[in-house]
Amino acid sequence: MSLANSCALLLLFFLTLSIYITFSTAANTIGVSHTTVAVAADNVPLPKKVATFLPSDISPPTEKYWYSRLPNTPLPKALEYLLQPGHYPSITREFANENVSATVIQRIYRRVYKRGYKRGDKKSLKSALPDSTIFYQYNDLHPGKKMKILFTDSGTKVSFLPRQIAESIPFSSDKIPEILKYFTLEVNSKEAQVIREEIGGCEEPNMEGEDKYCATSLESLIDYSVERLGQNVRVLSTGAGKKQEYTVSAEVRMIGDHKAAVCHKMRYPYAVHYCHVIADTEVDEVPLVGADGTRVKAVTVCHLNTSAWSPDHMAFQVLKIKPGPAVCHFLDSDTLVWVPNKDKKMTP
Repeated sequence: MSLANSCALLLLFFLTLSIYITFSTAANTIGVSHTTVAVAADNVPLPKKVATFLPSDISPPTEKYWYSRLPNTPLPKALEYLLQPGHYPSITREFANENVSATVIQRIYRRVYKRGYKRGDKKSLKSALPDSTIFYQYNDLHPGKKMKILFTDSGTKVSFLPRQIAESIPFSSDKIPEILKYFTLEVNSKEAQVIREEIGGCEEPNMEGEDKYCATSLESLIDYSVERLGQNVRVLSTGAGKKQEYTVSAEVRMIGDHKAAVCHKMRYPYAVHYCHVIADTEVDEVPLVGADGTRVKAVTVCHLNTSAWSPDHMAFQVLKIKPGPAVCHFLDSDTLVWVPNKDKKMTP
């Protein structure tokens, strides 16, 4: 190789080295090193991936089944978000970390009809809601009445599973080990305890005049209510509202007759509703205006005959009355109330 060629190669080498050093220095100065790029990529918010656990040939439930059984009944807001694709996962393992207030009230609202209440409920409720209206007497609500209310929900942000999948998952106390294994939950975890409590509530004996069912799918939820109340129904839910003082802004309006199905959303890995039809139950719609101007249409339930309830029941402790008179209470924002619609004829 000639001297000229050697010098040319040597010059090219040093030029390349100089360019590399200059680029590396500049990159480090503005913070675009290889490591920094990797960290930045990790910090970029990724699209939410919804865990569906669904085989590719099985579609999630939609509004179609609702309108096939209830062609004249609008889909309530409490169900709309459960049917929006990708809005909530089909299965969650985060269903035991709710707000204490919501958890306690959910239990009492769902089991308010039972003779007693669970040990610790009274103390927990008192500490969680020391100044909020829980129960009220039948004639307590009138225009101008003020009360502090906390509208709660189940806290479980999860959608429905297709009926085919839901029915393939065990749902009974004697199958708890299989259920925990299916959802990979530890035996002593909080989630396992919640599952035991919720299934246990579904298996409790019915009280007199009660018809109870735990619906594990949208289809079974609809079928249960249609079989009990027919297709000419209204389905209601309470609008969401923050804890504050509310004023009753107009007359309380009774909806339907003295028969209703109430379906409470449960704390569970997928959407399950605790539904029951109870005799001598009145459903009312209460128009409220919050201190901040927020308007809420609250749905309430009044149990017209409490003579069979235990004297120790929470309602009597709060209202300072004895069993017998009607007792009313507000409902969670994700609770569904089905009432016969007497004012509207069904289309053929």
